[in-house]
Amino acid sequence: MRELDLKQTDCVLDLAFGHVRHALVVAGHIAEVVGYDRTKHFIEYGQKWAVDRGVTNARFIIRDMRELAFDAEFDAAYNYFTSWGYYDDETNFDILKRVYRTLRSGGRFLLEFIARDMLMRRFKYRDWSDLDDGTVVLIEHSFDFETGRQRSRRNYKKGSETKTVEIDLRIPVPEELLRLFREAGFTQTRLVQAPDGGKVTLDTRRIAVIGSRP
Repeated sequence: MRELDLKQTDCVLDLAFGHVRHALVVAGHIAEVVGYDRTKHFIEYGQKWAVDRGVTNARFIIRDMRELAFDAEFDAAYNYFTSWGYYDDETNFDILKRVYRTLRSGGRFLLEFIARDMLMRRFKYRDWSDLDDGTVVLIEHSFDFETGRQRSRRNYKKGSETKTVEIDLRIPVPEELLRLFREAGFTQTRLVQAPDGGKVTLDTRRIAVIGSRP
């Protein structure tokens, strides 16, 4: 988060905030954080967590990122843990442009994402894991090099209960993410390793692209 150079007077957008762990940490260092997510469960979880910890400068909005419609209201925004890229290319790019419009002049946006080079080096077509509650997760992956999309099928099994979740994600190479930022209007764009802000290498697992609105 230090890459955003946040100030005590800043109002910051946490886009697709999920389990709210970033938003409530950031809230302690700025004027206001706005959590934006389409999942009602996460909104309710964030509201309860804020109340339990006495956080009064966090508010939460239930809405899809494709509907983002703020106009120059934030000093910074961030999107963490590969929460962007689940739509077609046109929609993904439109979301970047919407984020750009939410920022005031000089506002910064940080998009954190999985590093595709490392993913390809360690790609597994099949994998599995055990969850703490005893659920077994069987995962099948495929990757389309023409479209840059990874498709995953996750089969959850706990006792006699089963559930299948399918995920379709666009994973750009880092230079493409930088180009998309620039085409959306961002300047001073740069690429760093996440979360430490170091130089990106072939061993980097997570990356972050940062850009500013002029």
